[in-house]
Amino acid sequence: MANKSEDILSHNIREGRAGEGDGDGRASSPSEPSPETSHDGESDRRRRTVLRDLGAIGLAAVGGLALAPSPPTRPSTVTAATDDAGAFDGAHIESEGASPIARYHYEPTADGFAPTCPINVVFPLADAEIGLDGVMAVLETAGWTRYVEEYARYAWDRTQDAYVHQHATAAESALGLHGRLHVRCWELEGVVSMQAHEDTPVRPTHGITTYVGARETIEAIYDAAGWRVTPRALDLANGDAVDHDGLASLVRPPAPDRGQWQEGPRERAA
Repeated sequence: MANKSEDILSHNIREGRAGEGDGDGRASSPSEPSPETSHDGESDRRRRTVLRDLGAIGLAAVGGLALAPSPPTRPSTVTAATDDAGAFDGAHIESEGASPIARYHYEPTADGFAPTCPINVVFPLADAEIGLDGVMAVLETAGWTRYVEEYARYAWDRTQDAYVHQHATAAESALGLHGRLHVRCWELEGVVSMQAHEDTPVRPTHGITTYVGARETIEAIYDAAGWRVTPRALDLANGDAVDHDGLASLVRPPAPDRGQWQEGPRERAA
């Protein structure tokens, strides 16, 4: 029953996006209008059938909301840096292409590309023995899924002089029926740029609740996995959306002498 309900809601989500753009950036085609009938009795019968079907879909949707799995437990936020200063710390980046770090992700438009959400977490990995897959593995270990209902987004890659499709994505749940934390990532020149946000529930309309709260949760997830976190270390001058302050946090893999790339929560010095 839960799967059927989620299928119905997923269909409704896609239908609600008609005219806005599908996952590949192309506009959806409106459905063909159904032919009219001049027979009053037939019209009444069809009207009753439609109302009955709508009622069934509504009940299924409610059931889907009730039976959807709960999101993973979120760890406590990081209150202080757990890493020393390093590459990019304190940097101020005002333009795309000034560094390997992306500043926004973009949606395709009739005129090219338009920025939609600010990058707010950065993983410098050029000197690490780990790449994008290792970054995403931490989220999967925390209970997130890589199979996500979402829009396609792009970031500027200066090496290709082009906007490139997201390299990886993850969220607390596939559909986000109740809302969810959601990230998209790009690995460019040894740096992973992550856009983290919290979605509103899918109904009545999709929106974004917070960027700062999502960034802080990402900090906490990686800190709990033994990664080194420097909150709000990088100024990307992109603080123009919802509650975003224009700052990105830096997250580095555990130091080589810590052995494993992923570990449990660390004991902090008093």
